[in-house]
Amino acid sequence: MKKIYFLTALLIFFASCSSDNDLAVEEPIVIEKPVVSEPLPVDPIPVPVIPVDTTTVPLTVLYIDALSDIDNKYLDTNNYDGNKILSVKSNSNKTLFTYEGNRIVKQVRFYKDKSGIEVKSTEVEYTYENGKLKTRLLKQGFSNSYPDGSYIRKTIYSHTSDNLISFVEYSIDSDFKFETKVSEGHLIYKNGNLIEEKMITNSATTIRKYEYDSKNNPFKNIRGFNLLLNEISSFGKNNVTKVSLDSTEYSAPVTYLSTFIYNENDYPVKYTSFAKDGKTIEYEMEFTY
Repeated sequence: MKKIYFLTALLIFFASCSSDNDLAVEEPIVIEKPVVSEPLPVDPIPVPVIPVDTTTVPLTVLYIDALSDIDNKYLDTNNYDGNKILSVKSNSNKTLFTYEGNRIVKQVRFYKDKSGIEVKSTEVEYTYENGKLKTRLLKQGFSNSYPDGSYIRKTIYSHTSDNLISFVEYSIDSDFKFETKVSEGHLIYKNGNLIEEKMITNSATTIRKYEYDSKNNPFKNIRGFNLLLNEISSFGKNNVTKVSLDSTEYSAPVTYLSTFIYNENDYPVKYTSFAKDGKTIEYEMEFTY
């Protein structure tokens, strides 16, 4: 603010004539400038800092298959080192994760056969470039004849920007290791959520579009999950409430809806997924933290 000072001093002389023509001069009257005080400094209004929750992770996930009459419940128990996931275990399956720094570089899935022996069913390896996912190598069908798997798929990702990633998927022959392109497509992200997934396989084109709520995804704080792109189903910053599926193999687009019940911290404690009729429950998930 510009400060204004009044610097004018008024000198007023009064003269009077005497009978003997002497000049009488009075003392000048001086009006002093007013004292302008400096304004007191005003502290800015503090902006509240809202802490970011990076510690909440799901400890258990209960899957309920509403369309199955028997054995329709499966409980997964997650084990962590901080917010790095080490394993996911259930009565019949387990998945082990391997990190390098804060990045997941491998996950291996096992199942129990009829005699209760653990058998490796799936192995996925990841590589990164400039901190972003570059390749995904999927192996399945392990046996003595095929220790590296009889079914091998490799996906290569190209990051046009943080929000647009294209990919090409190849099938690798388990005997001769030659590669054959099987699909390609792109992933589009917005605000940390996958909003469109397009895949072209042979003559079929499939596009999935996703809509979200504004609440917390149960897996958002697990270290490294955000780098795996669409590897983790329904993963994002928020929760998928609607999936629109349009494919050249279908006569008309299909829509799937989901609903959530949240806890006091806006994390879902129950997730319900409906069939395309919007009424029939396909499956449910319940979370503890």
